[in-house]
Amino acid sequence: MSAMTLAEMLTELYVHENVGAFERLYLHRAIRRCRGELIFGRDAIRQLVLADLAQFSGWRFQINASTEGFADVEWLSPDNVSVRRHYWTKLENGRISADTVITRAPNQEPMRCHHQPLGELDSGKGQVGPADLVGFSVTAQSLHRIWNGRSVSTLRDLYDGNAHWSGPSLEGGVTELKNWWLAQFLAFPQSHIIFERELSFENNLALLWHWARIDTTGHRDRITGSMCLCLDGGKISQDVTLTD
Repeated sequence: MSAMTLAEMLTELYVHENVGAFERLYLHRAIRRCRGELIFGRDAIRQLVLADLAQFSGWRFQINASTEGFADVEWLSPDNVSVRRHYWTKLENGRISADTVITRAPNQEPMRCHHQPLGELDSGKGQVGPADLVGFSVTAQSLHRIWNGRSVSTLRDLYDGNAHWSGPSLEGGVTELKNWWLAQFLAFPQSHIIFERELSFENNLALLWHWARIDTTGHRDRITGSMCLCLDGGKISQDVTLTD
């Protein structure tokens, strides 16, 4: 980025409350994708930043992991309530032209905006699955085969035995992760996950994906998901998964 990094901008916004930092980094015509909606223009996005500042007044802000195009951040209230967020950005001439923001907050209302999914939704057919993905890491390919091939038995080959998983509604270890995915497979017998972006930095791997699904009543929807993984010796030691 030109004048400051994404992490520096978020620090200026949410620690120093310097909204001017936002002005210098986002293009006037920037677009934000958030909870199934598109927000057009820097002015509209700035209003969301001001709403954040009001909502999180008095909360401690921290950046858990970041690179030029991704940040995993968290707000902690005085009584230890946590709100986690992932930022995914796209640059144009050193400034942000578009971003995707995924937030996990306690008691967050389910998405009201549902979209007709595209493509074949038969189990295991997502993104030419469960064959290898083109242009993605071995870790992403393994996750693709697990999710789209319904192969939860191989989770322990990918995750460290003491790995910590923090998901949309649960947290724990590999057992909790496996149980959560089994519940999703039962709730959405037809679904697939499409991987959109991957960023690798230090010992972290970030993945952005879309999940098109049909539940047992025939209702269709599509959600966006984001993962920030910490790798240790080739295995996942920590997994923070957010969905909108």
